[in-house]
Amino acid sequence: MTRSIFIYWKTSRDLAPAATAGMASFQRGLLARQPGLVARLYRRAEEAGDAVTLMETYALAGGIDAALQQELVMAGRQAGAGWCQGERHVEVFDELPTGVRL
Repeated sequence: MTRSIFIYWKTSRDLAPAATAGMASFQRGLLARQPGLVARLYRRAEEAGDAVTLMETYALAGGIDAALQQELVMAGRQAGAGWCQGERHVEVFDELPTGVRL
């Protein structure tokens, strides 16, 4: 089963460019250290107001184990500390096999 991690958090609209650049750099560093890791960074579409929601996603063929999950969460928290406003919300999903009907 393939386990993926989704982490979303808010930053101010003014800090969003720096937060995006900083987290992209952080993710590039992760990719260099963890072969096969897929990391992406998203921004919530058409969000109004003073805050912007960013989401980091992480996947690895064969899944992300508990140790790597903890490393991703803790290192990301530290990397984004200067931009994150409020909590970082961590969601963990297991991929279902193709063709499964719910």
